[in-house]
Amino acid sequence: MPTSPPTRCSEGGCHELTTTGRCERHTRKAWANKSKAWGAGSTRKWRTRRAQQLADEPHCRRCGTKATQVDHIVPLSEGGSQWDQANLQSLCADCHELKSAEDRRRRTRDRYLTT
Repeated sequence: MPTSPPTRCSEGGCHELTTTGRCERHTRKAWANKSKAWGAGSTRKWRTRRAQQLADEPHCRRCGTKATQVDHIVPLSEGGSQWDQANLQSLCADCHELKSAEDRRRRTRDRYLTT
């Protein structure tokens, strides 16, 4: 079975060639950040912090409707703080999905920008 030709690492600004999406260094970094993020919603500390955020800011920061979700302004996968209140915002489900899509588009765009 033929293998795909190597492409640049998907981490923005990295020029390493790889056949797996990310170079070895950025694969390790991504997994380290994901393991923190995956457990975020399941801890008592996060559930308490989330409830406090929604109580402090009950309306969606983008559209003003009732907020039901808490978003990390700078995603954890990009080095954002999980617990810093300045990195949290209350959003409705629709605005949270839009914001997440914007984050994904930005990461994809940054992947192809040269530094």
